Amino acid sequence: MSAEENLRRAAARVVDLVLTEDCLYLDALPDAVETEIVTPLSAVGRALDEGTPDELAKAVGLFLSCVLPVAGEMPGDLAEAVGELRSGLREYAARGTAARRPG
Repeated sequence: MSAEENLRRAAARVVDLVLTEDCLYLDALPDAVETEIVTPLSAVGRALDEGTPDELAKAVGLFLSCVLPVAGEMPGDLAEAVGELRSGLREYAARGTAARRPG
């Protein structure tokens, strides 16, 4: 699986976990977590649907920076999914940097 595919898979996992149509998972989150992550996670969802890989990476980076202050308050499944997303972004960034290096 490519770095982009890993990033997309990890981003979709977080979006699908939190932004469900019934809002049950979102409503069950601590208020501080919900407040910090809804808007940037919505941007990740839009980038998944409509954006370029680099736009997705930027949205994920913003989301991950917003998650930092509330990371200790997240439920375990969300914390695990966010960890996978962080790894996916690192892999994508590393591959992008390597591809841009002069040979």
